[in-house]
Amino acid sequence: MKDRLLTLCIHVLPNLNKQSEQTLFQSTARVSRTAYHMAKNNKPFTSFESLIVFQEGNSIDMGRVLHSTTVAIDTIGRVTSQMKKKTFN
Repeated sequence: MKDRLLTLCIHVLPNLNKQSEQTLFQSTARVSRTAYHMAKNNKPFTSFESLIVFQEGNSIDMGRVLHSTTVAIDTIGRVTSQMKKKTFN
């Protein structure tokens, strides 16, 4: 019994954590790309949340967080500040 528990702790649990982190990263990237798409195409951020719901309706895993308009505005703010740093420095 102890050997099985030790094997579980050494091999299985780290892989579960890695898979969970990868899934979270992918859903965060999808939400960020959605926000970027809206900014690039001059779409109003007021429709951001409905676009997330639309994508989920098409079976796209958008995760459970970062779906608010405020998050979209913050994400674009960070992206634009990084772009300005790279462009003007």
